[in-house]
Amino acid sequence: MLPLTRRPRRRHNAWGCEMNRSAQPSNILGAVAGVAFAILFFIGLAAVDQPRGATDQELVSWWSDSGKRLDSMISMYAMLLAGPLFLVFLARLRARLRAVEPADGGWTDLAFAAGIVFAAVLSLCAASRGVIAQAVRFGDEPLPGPDTLRYAAEFSQVALGLVAIPFATLLVAVASALILNARALARWVGWLGLVVVAGSLVAVALQVGAIASPLLMVWVLAVSFGLWRTRAPQTTTAASAPAAVPGGQPGISATRG
Repeated sequence: MLPLTRRPRRRHNAWGCEMNRSAQPSNILGAVAGVAFAILFFIGLAAVDQPRGATDQELVSWWSDSGKRLDSMISMYAMLLAGPLFLVFLARLRARLRAVEPADGGWTDLAFAAGIVFAAVLSLCAASRGVIAQAVRFGDEPLPGPDTLRYAAEFSQVALGLVAIPFATLLVAVASALILNARALARWVGWLGLVVVAGSLVAVALQVGAIASPLLMVWVLAVSFGLWRTRAPQTTTAASAPAAVPGGQPGISATRG
């Protein structure tokens, strides 16, 4: 008689996405990197609130405070560390999206490129937040004039709100569309991404894109949870098709009990 084989029982969550009982180390690494990015990004933004629209005297007084300069350096280093961690997270997200996207799609590459631009601009933003404090503390340089202090803070805000956040929004939009269409992750992650995209677009349109940063953090945390808890849908390939046995029927073992 033919040998009987039992198909492994697959466990699905409430949103129809297969649960990942034994997560791959690479997916765990991507999830941990995403959580670490969100934490460091939050620290980088919350550590210091550089003055904007202040008078020359107020600017010089603020930057003359050694505690404020230390906060600026903490903000810089936190955001500089967040950038590489985001790239690790992005690489795992790319692998998950590519596994379910058609070969001629190309949308995963677009999301990956947008994520790289976001990480690069985030690093520039981080450097601008702490370069003055770094020079004063370790280079024994004097404080620059009020105009330089003012434009340094303005550059940081513009780079984050009008460059980094729009590219991050593009990443979230493309990833969310692929998640909803191909179920690379749980569908609620895709719907959450659309909410993040809508909020980010409104913030950018109002010239306050930086306030959409918490939305990006929430989305990264949600995707990290999805990478850890779910596995990509299995794709059918030619290699997985049952091989035909010479002189017999396809998929039937030639050895009979």
